[in-house]
Amino acid sequence: MNHQNIDNINLSNLDALWQNVKSYRESKNFKEVLKACVRFRHLAPYNAMLVEIQRPGVRYVLSEKEWRTKFDRGIKPNARPVIVLVPFGPVDFLFEINDTYPLKSRLFSKSAEDIMEEISAPYKTKHDVSDKQLNHFMEQLCFHGIAIDTGFIVGADYGAKIELLTSYSHTIHIPYNKVKFVRWDADYLLSVNSKAMNGERFASICHELGHLFCYHISSPRSWKKWEVRNIPDAAAEFEAESVSWLICEMLCIGNPSERYLSGYLDSNNEIPRDVSIERIFSATKDVMKLCSPDKSISYKDGLLYKNCDNFKNAIKQINVNGLS
Repeated sequence: MNHQNIDNINLSNLDALWQNVKSYRESKNFKEVLKACVRFRHLAPYNAMLVEIQRPGVRYVLSEKEWRTKFDRGIKPNARPVIVLVPFGPVDFLFEINDTYPLKSRLFSKSAEDIMEEISAPYKTKHDVSDKQLNHFMEQLCFHGIAIDTGFIVGADYGAKIELLTSYSHTIHIPYNKVKFVRWDADYLLSVNSKAMNGERFASICHELGHLFCYHISSPRSWKKWEVRNIPDAAAEFEAESVSWLICEMLCIGNPSERYLSGYLDSNNEIPRDVSIERIFSATKDVMKLCSPDKSISYKDGLLYKNCDNFKNAIKQINVNGLS
């Protein structure tokens, strides 16, 4: 299951699952789950978590069909599957590479080690973010009511900050289609360090979006269905850093969250008590939707459309009058 197809996963019981599996709130086990999310980039973070809980340390998992079509391998008798969630259905079954064997359709079949080398090769080198990638990423933030200030001048160790706009007006243009758009007073301002490298800016933006999608930041009064989670600053920072680290690692982008998370997890037996694993993974999913270099979200995918009736009415006016 690809991380781009995870909108319909039921999230309601994930935190309860984590409370039941208490050992996974221990720092050493949480680190393994984060590594699993990166190792299984082709899975949603929730499913990577489920795989790690059921089969700690597994190297790679795919469905029976995927093993057969992608690598020409079958499933060994009595292989023990791992269970993951699927959209519009209860569960699916995945199998670890050691539970597979080469089928006879090829004269020279690849070994399990050859396959693992092939899978991991594109991710061995971390890279920076191109101007095109960064601009595409930032351009889509308008769908969430966010204006961008790329002229933010601060020290080199300060990447970005997001804030709710209450008195200052900043107009943004939100695409309706390729030719029409909605003029809108932005609800948030994201200020990005003009002196930082692209990778640093990207990681910092992911961190700030982590705060937004983890519900650490208040919403405009016109928004509905938004409840701020009043958690300690340490827990909020841990969640935001985890979101940024996961996204950057899955995209093989160097990021500063590694030092923070490593330092915390090495110095503490457990992750902060108020941290929600469910919110980290859900926020990661939401931000990852903005990261595809050849695909864009639409206004219907944004926080504005989901939470603001005034914006929905503006969209209706375009539909009725054809206005931009």
